[in-house]
Amino acid sequence: MAYLAAAAVLVGLIATVNLLLTIGVVRRLREHTTELAELRNRSGTGGGVSGMPVALPIDARVGEFTATTVDERSVSLAELGERPLVGFFSPGCQPCKDRMPGFLKYAATRAGGRENVLAVVAGTPQETAETVEQLRQVATVVVEPDQGPVQKAFGVKGFPAFLLVEKGVVAASDFELGTVTGRDSAPLVSI
Repeated sequence: MAYLAAAAVLVGLIATVNLLLTIGVVRRLREHTTELAELRNRSGTGGGVSGMPVALPIDARVGEFTATTVDERSVSLAELGERPLVGFFSPGCQPCKDRMPGFLKYAATRAGGRENVLAVVAGTPQETAETVEQLRQVATVVVEPDQGPVQKAFGVKGFPAFLLVEKGVVAASDFELGTVTGRDSAPLVSI
């Protein structure tokens, strides 16, 4: 009987310690969740979740590039007009999927049409097929491997990345589309 009582006390102590540790872990997770939410809500800094820029910062000059579109045309920054909107996506990226509808809607109403919007999708043609089909209606689309020439020209370090370029210089850069579109002074077309 004494062994049974000692075992019950020991199990009770272990359960209490486990409960205290669990409460500590939950508290720490809440702190981390709050910190991540604050990082995500920053605007205008070009910062990603880690606080590092997701692409070239504001006032940086975009590098030279030439790429082939999914329509087999050659494209460079100069061919996209004076104020192109540029989006970078990856098919396996959940934030990319979350922001895609907003990008599609905004690009569809933007002045200059698809010739003034560039969408770059990182991956193989097979991986990117679904994403490309959505984007090709509203943008000039390029598919390239991760860290391809267009991504390098824009200094892309993560996905999604959205940039607004004015005369070869970054006017807005962020992983949040709203930050970039909020700085876009191109008149919208009514649909």
